[in-house]
Amino acid sequence: MRARRAAGALALCGALVAALAACGIEPTEVVEVGRPAQGVKRPGEPVKEARLYFAFPGLAGGLQPVSRPAREGVSAEEAVLLLLHGPNEAERMRGLFSEVPKSGGHIEVGTAQGRVTIQLPLDVARLTVTARRQLVCTAAHNRVPGGLPPERIEVDLVGGGRKVTGQTCENSYVVPMVDHLPTPARTPAPART
Repeated sequence: MRARRAAGALALCGALVAALAACGIEPTEVVEVGRPAQGVKRPGEPVKEARLYFAFPGLAGGLQPVSRPAREGVSAEEAVLLLLHGPNEAERMRGLFSEVPKSGGHIEVGTAQGRVTIQLPLDVARLTVTARRQLVCTAAHNRVPGGLPPERIEVDLVGGGRKVTGQTCENSYVVPMVDHLPTPARTPAPART
């Protein structure tokens, strides 16, 4: 009796394996995307990441936040310098890009209570709206003295004999991160005759 049940179970497993193998799904390798999940941070625990803001096609001036791991809390100055290097390869693969022009000149970022001043070697009045928002939001969402929430940090852009002052990162600029991978086109199944 047990031998029949075992033989029946073995036959059923074999039939299932054959059916799955015939469905056309091929095995794939593991594809690593992003960093592993880290769980919920404890309240009051300092954030140990750099928060950068990049543009995405079709967002009409909107930005998407990107978190990069760091050993310590990242200052506004460090974050702005990271932003100027542009998105990394994984971020570019997600479609993110930067409108902040690359410049070979000296860049200075100074902080005071609730305020950041970014001095660039170019005319800041000629920056696109998206480029300005990238700089402002990146500076405001990293470590700035004063303990103010990011939307209350004021950022001044200086360069090329011009100033754009009192800029803040409004929540309406930032689009939450969602999966932007293209959806595969569906082809209709062949008609059965």
